[in-house]
Amino acid sequence: MPVGTRELIDIGGRRLNVWRIGNEGPVVVLVHGIPTNHMLWHDVAPQLGAGTQVVAVDMLGYGWSGAPEDAGVDLASQAGHLLDLLDVLRIDRCIVVGHDLGGGVAQILATVAPDRVQAVGIIDGVCFDGWPVPAVRAMQLGRLVLRRTPPQVLGAGLQRSLRALFVHQDRADTYTPWFAAPWRAPDGPQRLERHLRSLHQAYTLAVAPFLPRWSIPVEVLWARHDSQMKLSYGQRLAETIPTARLTVIDNAHHFLPADTPTPVLEMVQRLLTRLDGTHPR
Repeated sequence: MPVGTRELIDIGGRRLNVWRIGNEGPVVVLVHGIPTNHMLWHDVAPQLGAGTQVVAVDMLGYGWSGAPEDAGVDLASQAGHLLDLLDVLRIDRCIVVGHDLGGGVAQILATVAPDRVQAVGIIDGVCFDGWPVPAVRAMQLGRLVLRRTPPQVLGAGLQRSLRALFVHQDRADTYTPWFAAPWRAPDGPQRLERHLRSLHQAYTLAVAPFLPRWSIPVEVLWARHDSQMKLSYGQRLAETIPTARLTVIDNAHHFLPADTPTPVLEMVQRLLTRLDGTHPR
């Protein structure tokens, strides 16, 4: 890890792997999706560190976080784990930026704990009835076979298949090994199968009626070429949330923070500016 610290933080019998950068300024919490981990933000988090406190977390059961069998890993549970992490770290309020499943977690957190969330950034995030995405649905159909797949075979297969969700293949060379690495662990196939069982659009459909009531700054960032979460869902989010602004990135695919990190940095800066009250709406 180039800067900051990485540590396992206990949140009441569950341990989350957290990468932290910076000690002063607004707190920006970065939440990945499936099947990635905090390394999704490798080229984002260090550049946000000046003047902000960055918290990039591995959701429970992902990356290098723990995976206790008695703790939920669905979207609502992940939002609860994140809220517990904020309590342990004594973070009163924060900006939450989520990609893929992390975008759904951000929607839930901002809805159930609005006093803790100052602003939200959603990057190609799950929403409404637009997920599970095609690649995940395919894995769900084969999840019983997946559970018995040798970990090294699973890791190699993920590394190959995830390349298709990058425009810039040189960046796929760097990122896909990081995304696949945790699934090569002995319990990797079982953990991934467990996550696949937990994925259901009911969670985002449940919060959808509350989105028009949001008054916090919201930025929606979407890759035009995303074949998984279609651009129409980003447009729908922006139309539903009164304070949302949509930015579409032409030269990127689903893993936008890894594929083209600069627009993510610009999005967070817009959120910070809006919180300062110097940005219209």
